[in-house]
Amino acid sequence: MFDGIVPHYDLLNGLMALGQDRRWRRLTLGAIASAPPGPVLDLGCGTGALAQGLAGRRQVVGIDVSAEMLRTAQARLAGQAALVRGSAFALPFGARAFSALVSGFVLRNLDQLDTAFAEAARVLRPGGVVALLDATLPRHPLVLPLFELYFGRLPPLLGSLVGRREAYRYLVRSLAHLPPPAELCSRLERAGFVRCRYQSLLLGTVTLFTAARPA
Repeated sequence: MFDGIVPHYDLLNGLMALGQDRRWRRLTLGAIASAPPGPVLDLGCGTGALAQGLAGRRQVVGIDVSAEMLRTAQARLAGQAALVRGSAFALPFGARAFSALVSGFVLRNLDQLDTAFAEAARVLRPGGVVALLDATLPRHPLVLPLFELYFGRLPPLLGSLVGRREAYRYLVRSLAHLPPPAELCSRLERAGFVRCRYQSLLLGTVTLFTAARPA
């Protein structure tokens, strides 16, 4: 599915995010500023938009299951990051290989979150930091119905304009896969992380989760 939406992926994401996606990526990358020196893993790197913000400042490795996403990322990053095809559930890296791990809009696509979190913990060094950005269902009773109306209609409409309506209907349904923020933090902590925090953005429709490996 993700191979098929690559040509319009960044454009439609920007439209759905009301142009806020650049700011969210900056916040995500800013959240790993306290990480120890060393390489950064971009989990589910997609077209490389998040990794691009680190290029030239940190050694970056991007991993994704979609070959077409990786091809687009390769062109965008022009050799400034190492790109690997692989799964979040079985990361092809040794233990303690990275000082930080970031992801953008990936978590809700993972049907084995606990496995992915355990793998993230395994490849992070002591003191390593994760910053995980994703769309979330807002909790405010006045915001939730408005968001459901907006998000339930806009992505399929945009998808239909580029011949990918069903793919964008999936993106709407995928929100239900993600547990509430407090539960997600609990699951990160069970995987071996500490100091999990979550920051609500755009009235809770997007959330940035941060946590660390014990030093």
